[in-house]
Amino acid sequence: MDTVHTTAALLPAPAELRAYLRALAVLDQAICRDPRFSRFSFSTTWGPGTEAAVMDNGSGDDFSVLFAQAGVLVRGFDHESEMSPYGTDDEQVWPGVVDEVPAALRPLLEDPAFVDEGLGAPRVTACLWWETGGSTWRTGSGIEFPSGSPDPDGSGYLFRLLTDRSPEAVQAHFEEDYGRPIPLDTVRHVLAGHPLILEAARGLNPAALSDEALLRRIAADPKVEKYLACDGEFDLMRTDPIESIALPAGLPVEPVAGCNAGGTTTYAARSAPTGPAPSSTPTPRDRLPSSRSPSPRL
Repeated sequence: MDTVHTTAALLPAPAELRAYLRALAVLDQAICRDPRFSRFSFSTTWGPGTEAAVMDNGSGDDFSVLFAQAGVLVRGFDHESEMSPYGTDDEQVWPGVVDEVPAALRPLLEDPAFVDEGLGAPRVTACLWWETGGSTWRTGSGIEFPSGSPDPDGSGYLFRLLTDRSPEAVQAHFEEDYGRPIPLDTVRHVLAGHPLILEAARGLNPAALSDEALLRRIAADPKVEKYLACDGEFDLMRTDPIESIALPAGLPVEPVAGCNAGGTTTYAARSAPTGPAPSSTPTPRDRLPSSRSPSPRL
């Protein structure tokens, strides 16, 4: 039987887990054809002094790993589990799952993002925590799991990429999830903490870093768009060129952004068959947060 106790014995220490979760988010958002629909994300600004790694498969199952000064809280929710608050008579968390969560970490569990309207209890079937200064992952010690299920709290399903962190397991997951080959060398490269260089990103998804897709990513996130407009002098709201531009052979030019000095960044066609490409390519400092789309449970 897989339970949260099994997971606790296989998770790495918080620092290693944080680096791994950041790498999963980078891989997922690079592989996904539209980063708004990726499953994994990582936020360094979840709350004051709090970072969050989130997995949401869009089908009702999710987990979060919250990193705070007081420690780390892992919360998982399997909507098919008998231990779901939706399946209990009183619509409360299954006895023992969160009863022993330390007071310093409990506000993380009670974050509004994890409490559905009308439920009145955290959306959780599995919970682990590591207090700052501690030396091990802890779970509820007195949980009585329902019988008859090999994975009663959903932890085996939810945390399978956290307990088997091998490049081969990560590659197999993304190949199954997206239905196309994923280069193992690139997976190893990102999991090792190396930056995702352009050629490697194109190997994961040739269309993800196209000029048009990059502009859509910028426009989809107000914080990134504002940062680039103010600090990067790349303002998508200013597309009226100060001066007309003409290229040899009459190639078309399309303004895409203005700069603080009054200049304009434009698309210039390389040739008629291939379509437009930007004369300068913007690069957001951070990847954008994403929402998820429904996916079948694997």
